[in-house]
Amino acid sequence: MNALRWIYGCLSIILFVFLGHATAAENPNVVFLLSDDQGWTDYGFMGHPHVQTPNLDRLASAGILYERGYVTAPLCRPSLASIVTGLYPHQTQIRGNDPTMPVGFQRRTEPGKKLWQERRDRMTSPMASHPSFIKALKQNGYATLQTGKWWEGNPLDHGFTHAMTHGDLSRGGRHGDEGLKIGRETMTPIYDFIDTAHSNNQPFFIWYGVFLPHSPHNAPDRLFNKYKDIAPNEPTARYWANVEWLDEGCGELVKFLKAKDLYDNTIFVYTCDNGWVQDPDTKNRSVRSKREPYEAGIRTPIFITHGDRIKPQRDSETLASNIDIAPTILKACGLEAHSEMLGLDLREPSQLKTRNRIFVDVYDHDSDIDQLDDTNNGLVARVVIDGWNKLIARPGRSELYDLQVDADDRNDLSETYPDRVRELEDIVDRWVK
Repeated sequence: MNALRWIYGCLSIILFVFLGHATAAENPNVVFLLSDDQGWTDYGFMGHPHVQTPNLDRLASAGILYERGYVTAPLCRPSLASIVTGLYPHQTQIRGNDPTMPVGFQRRTEPGKKLWQERRDRMTSPMASHPSFIKALKQNGYATLQTGKWWEGNPLDHGFTHAMTHGDLSRGGRHGDEGLKIGRETMTPIYDFIDTAHSNNQPFFIWYGVFLPHSPHNAPDRLFNKYKDIAPNEPTARYWANVEWLDEGCGELVKFLKAKDLYDNTIFVYTCDNGWVQDPDTKNRSVRSKREPYEAGIRTPIFITHGDRIKPQRDSETLASNIDIAPTILKACGLEAHSEMLGLDLREPSQLKTRNRIFVDVYDHDSDIDQLDDTNNGLVARVVIDGWNKLIARPGRSELYDLQVDADDRNDLSETYPDRVRELEDIVDRWVK
């Protein structure tokens, strides 16, 4: 009898361990790494001759890297909303960072403060009605943590179980508030969250929306000193230092996960919200990039890494988009993507090759919240990239570029190839409709 109990005991332990491993395999952890205001060439793994990003280099080389990735909007708030919802800005009604104010009203003075708060509340309300991969993860048992950038009010209202950001306008909540300390001042909230989720045997998702290399470009002197003598000017050196500061935080997070033996079962997805080209004459300012439809404003590398479950691959031709991130994360976690989500699975390059086309919305920084039903209100441009052809469709005129020979879209070919312009304009019109 004792021998039989011992055998049953051993079998129970084996079964428990097996089921525990099976549960872990079926429920991978997810870390979403979001760079903020970074040029698409400004990485070691993208061939920059000076900028050092060794931690991101290692992550990128361990998974599928798309060199030709694109944002859905070259402005942070609509870009982030697209990542969460899997929808474009003209669909979400999340197009600008702030609401317009009537003439004579200033948001920092009375009675402008009250009006500003009312308009911000109206501005952020659309998020609640859209699909969200974060809500889906929470509904399926994930612990979900928000850190860094977040524009849509209280993150706890949008699928996060834990959050650094409070989103309270009366306390300075706009685009991240307390969450913006992550990666600049502390990493402790992330470590504490991981420990809690792990002790609860709960899979976790981390939104690492670090406010880097976004201005202020005030990285520690030890980083600035590395670049001050090799950069063409001080503003660029300070921007490069901020890029490496971003990389350091990503490395610290990876190191922590490895020490907890959680790295191999963690999916890493990396992208940027919009591009950046440093103004050589003025610190903390960009030129011909952020808020613009040019490659320097909308292009970004995108990669997904998951231990040995994803075969390393570098793709220099296939078009990828931030619209693909929501369905990719859900499918990688064994969940169905919402039917409204438009993207594809980044783990399936063949699907992306077949699509071979991406779109971008470009709207004004400030939105008229009384005109959100008009998808053309505040429109700066819409972009379609079809293979290597790029059309920038502005109100009243269009520009055509061949990105295979003109990667910085400087040579407008619209007058040379009017038929191709009309073809791509029709594609844009069908996309919006």
